[in-house]
Parts: sequence; C-alpha cells; structure tokens
Amino acid sequence: MKNKEIFINSLSTLFFSWGSDTPSEVIWGANDLLDWFEAEYSVSLGIRFEESQTTCGCDNYDDVIDAIRKS
Repeated sequence: MKNKEIFINSLSTLFFSWGSDTPSEVIWGANDLLDWFEAEYSVSLGIRFEESQTTCGCDNYDDVIDAIRKS
C-alpha cells in the first residue's frame, strides 16, 4: 500500500474522535475496512479489532495497527 500511514490515521480518527469511549459500531466498521484492506492488497493480517470486555473501546488497537504496518 502506497500510503499506509494515511489509512492508519483514518482508523485513528474513527477510534479516538468521540470524546469518550469508542462505540461498538466503530469497531465493526473498522473491521469491515480491514476486510477491504486484505482483499485489495492481497494480504492477511490475521487479527481484527476486538471490543473491550471491561470498558467501551478496543483492547488490541495497537496490535492491529502493528499488523497493518508489517503487511
């Protein structure tokens, strides 16, 4: 992907522009974007954003971003 950091910045905006905890719908939509990313660039990330079990938000955001950067 030519502009991977722009894609990552877009995900960051989705997750962190709420002023409070990230809604579940953001995580679902971001996972749909990961599906597109894998199909478009013929890669397999092997990870998806997961909703937190203790708070609203995402427990593994950094792990997913790392996987995108390594792809």
